[in-house]
Amino acid sequence: DKDGATPLFMASHDGRLECVRLLLEAGAAIDQADEQGATPLFAACQEGHLEVAKLLSSYGASRAATPFGTPEEAANSQGHTDLAAWLVASRGWTPLAHLETLTAARALSLLRSGASLHEGEPTPLQRAAGGEGEAAALIRRAAAPWSPASHSLFPAPARARAALLVLSIYEIHERYHLDSAGATNGIAALDFGHCVLGFAIARETQ
Repeated sequence: DKDGATPLFMASHDGRLECVRLLLEAGAAIDQADEQGATPLFAACQEGHLEVAKLLSSYGASRAATPFGTPEEAANSQGHTDLAAWLVASRGWTPLAHLETLTAARALSLLRSGASLHEGEPTPLQRAAGGEGEAAALIRRAAAPWSPASHSLFPAPARARAALLVLSIYEIHERYHLDSAGATNGIAALDFGHCVLGFAIARETQ
């Protein structure tokens, strides 16, 4: 609008949760401020929209100070105690740690794009350890060693490495004709190869 407010800013200010979700899924600029310097997260916190603030935070919205203060200060100054308490509790969370907000599709997208299981305070894996729901279950599965069943939860470089190594195992299998007289040995070799891959494929590059 004439004051520089984007659709995401206005939806956040008005507490339109599903509009905010659709805009974020479509790639709206999450931290674009209006002409006064207020961000969508600041607007949501000032108006006391807890679920909107959680959703924005799960997409990595900045909590840095605006010309009017931080989102946390805005919630406190307006008496939104539940929201202020949540902002304090979630200060160290990464987007993947927002288990209560993440859909399974969003959690899968973050895992496949390389989101760390071990960054933040508490980490996504620590929060998922005793958590319920699909997002927590996906994070626990992603923390296990690589296997064909968990392949889809790994980042693109790890998936590419897994595909290359699996192909190499099958090429060895075919080269030595282990699928005929040596069928039993061939199956054992493939099983052994998959077990080894669990240790050869790292989810996160240190």
